[in-house]
Order: sequence, then C-alpha cells, then structure tokens
Amino acid sequence: MDMKKSILLFVAAAFGCGTALQAQDTVSVKQPAEVRVITTPKSQTVEIFGSETDSTFYFSSTLEADENAILKTKQHLSAQDFNFSLPLFGKEDPGAGWESRNSVDLAINFGFGICFPSALNDAAYEPMRQAWGLDFSMQLLSAEWHPWKNRDKFFLNFGLQDKSFKIRGNQMYVKGEDGVLGFEPVPGRPKWSALRIFSWDIGFGYSQHIGKHVSLRVGPIVNFNTGSRIKTKYWDEGDHKHKSKVKFGNQRLVTYELMGMLKIHNFGIYVKYNPCRLIDKAYGPDFNTWSVGFVL
Repeated sequence: MDMKKSILLFVAAAFGCGTALQAQDTVSVKQPAEVRVITTPKSQTVEIFGSETDSTFYFSSTLEADENAILKTKQHLSAQDFNFSLPLFGKEDPGAGWESRNSVDLAINFGFGICFPSALNDAAYEPMRQAWGLDFSMQLLSAEWHPWKNRDKFFLNFGLQDKSFKIRGNQMYVKGEDGVLGFEPVPGRPKWSALRIFSWDIGFGYSQHIGKHVSLRVGPIVNFNTGSRIKTKYWDEGDHKHKSKVKFGNQRLVTYELMGMLKIHNFGIYVKYNPCRLIDKAYGPDFNTWSVGFVL
C-alpha cells in the first residue's frame, strides 16, 4: 500500500466518525518498507516503517473518538541513523508490530564458538598457554522490552554455557591431592586433555537497530559456574582408546563476561571477553578468556 492510499483511508476513517479533519502537515514517504492500518471500534492508526533512504524511519498517526464523538489526533515521527534512543526514554505505547512488542518467550538458540585463555603469566601452567576449545551455549528464555516506537530494545536472556580449554601434546591436566590443578605426562599416545567449566547464565543489554534486519547487541553476561571437570583421551601401547573423567570443582562460583554481537536476521556473530579469573586463587592459575563464534 502506498502513501496516498494510506492517507485516503485515514481521511475516510475521520469522516466515518462524523468529524471533519482540520488541515495537517503533509508527510511524504518514498518507497516505505511496510504500511499498516490498524482499526479498532474507537480509533484508527496508520503506521509507516522504513523509507527509500532510511530503513529505520518510523511514522504513526492515530485518530481516536471519545464518548462525545470528538476526534483526537496523535502523531509520532522518528528517523534515526546510528542515533541511540536512550535519551528518548519515555512511556509511549510501543504499537502492535512485532518489532515493538514487549515479550517473554521460550526461545531456544544455540551458540558455537572457540574460547582460549589470555594473560596467563604463571610459568607453572605453561602447557595451558596454547589451550583452546569449544564455547557452547544454549539460550532458553528471552525477554524483550521496547520503550520506543522503533526496533531498538532492551533484552534479558537466560541459558547455559559450557567452556573447554584443551591442551594437546604429551601433558594432561590432573587434580592434585590438595585439589590444585596441575599437569602430568600422558601415559600413552595423547589425543587431548580438557578443563571444562559449566555455568548457568543471565545476559542483559541493549540492541540497536542499524539497518534492515541488522542489529548490534552489547551487554554483560553473569555466569553462575556450578561445575567443572577434567577429561582426557589417549591411546595406550596396544592402541586401545582410554578416557578419564575427574571432577575438579574448584572454579569460582560467579564471574561475568562482556559481549558484543552483530545480528543479521536470526544469525549472530559474537565476541565475549571474561576479565575474571575462572579458578579459585588457591587451586589454579589466574587468566582471562576470549570467545568468538556464532549464534543460531
């Protein structure tokens, strides 16, 4: 539906209420991405999303009739180009579109990436310096809050995460009798040895719409690290495969990460940085972690 048809419908709705419209300023939009006409028993709203030159353009105009058949007009116009909406915080009705609907959803999304330690300066943990492994995450619940009539939003996510730090070579992780993380030679032909840390996560932040189907997300993630273990795989002299699992259990209970994500449709590319030490000070090295990957 083009702009002229939308205006004609709007004028027809006004006369249907028995009240003539007064002259208003003209709003001209070339090639809108979408035009909606929302009709209720006492109001009619026209919403315009996007334009030829600005995919984030938004315009709405509402006619409302009260019990005395008096017609009221409300209008909202916004056009942003990398203009964060935080200063415009207000109480406006977010409208009926999916991109401005507050929601709490069961939204299962999967993340896959690699993680690796950084700032590891303890010489006693040299085998871990080149470690890297899988950063697996699963989002279970998602909440969104749209305080403005555009696609920008605050979000809150709940899910789980499993990080592994694998070393390859003739060394493997071990847990000493005192619970301290250490290393020993592999009793055979090594495959890999991994320190794995499991956590429940709460992530929150801000999503800025920067183009058609493209958004930028930033915010922290709080990790509740509830478990850790050591897993090693190797072959013995008879070429038999061996697997060993040992509960480590000396990770820090609460850490946090800083995340940035570029999202295109439902596909996201992320970078996460954890500035906290993951292992309790008395039981292992102090190191930070980086993770890079994608979300589906």
